Amino acid sequence: MAITAIIWIVVGILVAIALGISVKGWISVYNKSQYWITRAQRKFADVDVVMQERLDNIHALAQIAKKYDIHEYKALRDIIEARSRWTKDAELNEKVKLAAEVENNYLKLQAIFEKYPNLKADQMHISLMERDSGIERRLRKTRLEYNRVAQQYNERTRRFPRNIVARVYNFKALDYLTFEGQEAY
Repeated sequence: MAITAIIWIVVGILVAIALGISVKGWISVYNKSQYWITRAQRKFADVDVVMQERLDNIHALAQIAKKYDIHEYKALRDIIEARSRWTKDAELNEKVKLAAEVENNYLKLQAIFEKYPNLKADQMHISLMERDSGIERRLRKTRLEYNRVAQQYNERTRRFPRNIVARVYNFKALDYLTFEGQEAY
């Protein structure tokens, strides 16, 4: 009888140790997932700053187009709508989609300037385009940094046993920030 009691005590201690290790591992995986999602949000905040500059530049270009009474209403309306949606709080993946939409609208606006030579020769346009080259470089750099972190986060949440924790806490894969004609990372 004494030996069975000792066996049960040892089994109980082993089960307690196993549970302790499991809980500690679970918490560690959860905390690491939180770390990576926070890191991705910080990297996207850098993209957000540059995209805000891009939006301001696009808005200024749209104002120049309006000054010349260009009737490309849909492109201008899309730009204004994208700008207003950008300022709203949204999930990270939604902001990534909006960033791609902003870039597509930027390309549409550039096409308008190509179509109207007088518009393209405007001093304000020339000044904004010079400013835009710096924005373009910084946007590319911040986009690539965000995509690297998103890739690392996505890889972590897909691997076993982390994928179990990710499912339980609804850690969703992050979208990559891609712009037409540019590689993701």
